[in-house]
Amino acid sequence: MSQVFGIFADNLQTNKDKILYMKRFLTSIFSVMMVVTSCVAVLSSCKTEEKYDFLFEMPGQITASFGTEIVIPFKAENITSISVAAQPKGWTVVDVDMLNWTITVKSPTAYTADDSSVEENGTLRLMGYTAIGTKVYTSSYLSLLNKQVDLTDKYSNCYPLTEMDTRYTIDVTHIGESQTRINPDSVKLLWQSAKSLVQYSSYEKSTGEFTFFVGHEDILDDEKEVVDTRMPGGNAVVAAYGNGGKIIWSWHLWLTGSDIESSAITTSVGDFMDRNLGAYLNSNGSTDAESIYGSYGLYYQWGRKDPMIYSMDYNFSNNEDAYVYNHLDNFLRWRYDDVEDGAGTMEYAVANPMSFVLGSKSNDYDWIYSSHDNSLWSSEQKGVNDPCPRGWRLPAGDLFTAFDIDELEDLASLSEVQMMYGWHLVDRATGAKIFMPGAGRRSFENGVLTNINNYDGYNPMPWIGYYWTAGIDGSKATSMFFDLNTTRAVNNRYEPQKQMYRANAMQVRCVRE
Repeated sequence: MSQVFGIFADNLQTNKDKILYMKRFLTSIFSVMMVVTSCVAVLSSCKTEEKYDFLFEMPGQITASFGTEIVIPFKAENITSISVAAQPKGWTVVDVDMLNWTITVKSPTAYTADDSSVEENGTLRLMGYTAIGTKVYTSSYLSLLNKQVDLTDKYSNCYPLTEMDTRYTIDVTHIGESQTRINPDSVKLLWQSAKSLVQYSSYEKSTGEFTFFVGHEDILDDEKEVVDTRMPGGNAVVAAYGNGGKIIWSWHLWLTGSDIESSAITTSVGDFMDRNLGAYLNSNGSTDAESIYGSYGLYYQWGRKDPMIYSMDYNFSNNEDAYVYNHLDNFLRWRYDDVEDGAGTMEYAVANPMSFVLGSKSNDYDWIYSSHDNSLWSSEQKGVNDPCPRGWRLPAGDLFTAFDIDELEDLASLSEVQMMYGWHLVDRATGAKIFMPGAGRRSFENGVLTNINNYDGYNPMPWIGYYWTAGIDGSKATSMFFDLNTTRAVNNRYEPQKQMYRANAMQVRCVRE
């Protein structure tokens, strides 16, 4: 029995030793794992940021004829391999040259609209791998349209664009239409009213040219099938930056639905555009919500060339700004800056095109703080800050005195007139009519959009119209104004020379120079 107990005791001691050994072993393993984990964490936190570059040198539209090989250069730094992620139907990638950083693409040998195996245009997308396996992409646009428009000889603050699926080139070295030149360090899209409205942009510093592509908008039927295409409507602003990253000038890209030259309206005091600056069309008295909304256009503080966005919806239901996006399609907002906090200078306005400068009582509600600058807009000649395109200008201060609101509309059913959200102005001398949308204004006090006139305190008007002229009157500037009285037609108002604070942002209707 003693022997058995001794053997049992020896075994028990052996097990204790084993348990102790295992405890020590596991503790050692855990310690090693903690050290390894700590080292990994340190290494991870200390590693340098991965640097790479993968970009088409000409990201804009690449044109070709049928069956033609095109050699397209691109930049690739720290890219170890490249593959084709996407390409239009019927286009063939012949070669990807990693030594010379070029890709050779062959266009389709033929194209017909009813051939689903060939696409007239589309995106070529490359996928690259970095040394550590990160995926990066670059894209360029391929097209058989061969549509290019050179606007470099028509430098202006505003460029009307009417051709879809087209590559445009503009000059970015002139201040407005003057001979004053700048040499931007970089140029990029500042904002756009819809995602990817302006695509594949590039800046060539040696020539001072900015190139970009405008595609098309699909028209869908009730079944969401594409039945046609059209010029996409909207607006964008391109900004030039100096060496310090400060904006030194900017230009308005106006994507509109038809040619503003041929659609102009002739009156006894000159030719007027048939639509507001920045509008896709003129609703011309339509009660259709989409047409009304597309006719509003942009807003301008008096003396500034920089456009500001319209309302989110046609009836201003929330008084909310429409969305705008940067060149990466990220959402942006306008700033509302106090004139007394250093924002009330022309230099600040140029450097901050997306700033609404609030007026203050101390400067008679001008967005310029120290003193009023009457030279910014002029009735005598087109100035450097005039927002209208080449060949057009702001109307003189007294130009709207030649018009009155349409008497027939005055006497018509108020409910019908109200639904038009605007009014026809009639040339007293010739009878020519111009429809002016009632798109309201942005208040000088807070920048808020409104198209309601509540001057009597209890009977707000459903829409009002404010249009800047180049005229001045003391500390104020001259506008054309109208409003609808929903109670009595005889109380409808039209003022061709209404004085308004300059910090208000209002519509513009350009006249031919």
